[in-house]
Amino acid sequence: MSTQVKVLLTLDLGNSEKVESVMKALIPDNINFPRGLSMEMNAQGNILLLSFKSSRKMQSLISTIDEVLEHVSTMSRVLG
Repeated sequence: MSTQVKVLLTLDLGNSEKVESVMKALIPDNINFPRGLSMEMNAQGNILLLSFKSSRKMQSLISTIDEVLEHVSTMSRVLG
């Protein structure tokens, strides 16, 4: 029996244009996720919602979240 872990991250990026740009930049990262791991993105004004689901090992989920947050941080700095 596998356990599914769900993680919801709420990131306030300051403005909706930045949220849309970051979402577009993350689209390639959201393709070809390993089986048992998924990410959904939604925008709510200045807020970027990232929802992760995983039935894989916890370390795999943590590594994926870390990588996505690193990309968000980089994009945030680039966009100012």
